[in-house]
Amino acid sequence: MSKTFLSIGSGPGIGLATARRFAAEGYDIVLSSRNPAALQQHAEALRATGVGVTIKQVDTSNAQQVAALAGAISDGGELVLHYNTAVLVFQPDGILVPQPIETQSTEMLTSTMQINLSSALVAIQSALPGMKRHGKGSILITGGGVALRPRADQLTLSVSKAGLRSMTQALFEPLSADNIHIATVTVNQLIGADSQDSRDIAELFWKLHAQAKTDWTWEEWFGARIAPATN
Repeated sequence: MSKTFLSIGSGPGIGLATARRFAAEGYDIVLSSRNPAALQQHAEALRATGVGVTIKQVDTSNAQQVAALAGAISDGGELVLHYNTAVLVFQPDGILVPQPIETQSTEMLTSTMQINLSSALVAIQSALPGMKRHGKGSILITGGGVALRPRADQLTLSVSKAGLRSMTQALFEPLSADNIHIATVTVNQLIGADSQDSRDIAELFWKLHAQAKTDWTWEEWFGARIAPATN
């Protein structure tokens, strides 16, 4: 049976590092992005090592595109689904741009929440029938420390990461009963492209996937572990 790693949000940091980690374990790789041309060089580098790589165009603000992609890939065999998409805006010097609610249009708010959270739910919902038919699967979610310490200047990111963490925790036990492991790595710092940090996070994702079922957990942390904020 084929083994496929589907990366939704194949950015140059965590997304590609995790795809490379699973490629090293013999998985065929599906990279996806709104701009597939940006992935060609990375795909060719993987193919040069003998890995089967496919590039798919998907706009995660479009739920129908996400559903079609996840549903089609899950029909092909054993699937690892990695949802790694979030809207972050940086200045040229790498400083994160504040995005308080007052500066966001209605369209920006709804689109960002679709990308950050709702499309993750859609991807999971669409992949589950295939995973259940094959009797196994892994769902890996890139989380964030703002889930526990929300920031008003990054409100949609905070709300969506909290939603992803809650979703993962809620689904862990019922999906385990179907031999499907859902887990998140809660990342509590900014991660650079093609960095050692991104490779260390990829290793955490592999560790979660490769755990014996008796050791399954729903969360790992990268960066300083924090407690929820209190007033």
